[in-house]
Amino acid sequence: MQAATLLKDFPEATDANIDAVMSGNLCRCMAYVRIRKAIKLAATEMKGAPHA
Repeated sequence: MQAATLLKDFPEATDANIDAVMSGNLCRCMAYVRIRKAIKLAATEMKGAPHA
């Protein structure tokens, strides 16, 4: 939900924006790089999605 809100408010989110929003979520598997990549992919896909 935090990532969705971030992309709604800041569609061009930077790594720093993503890190700040996700800082409260702990990941023991060290997947932060993959999480950041997934959020950026979602942002790209949201740009191409038709608006309802």
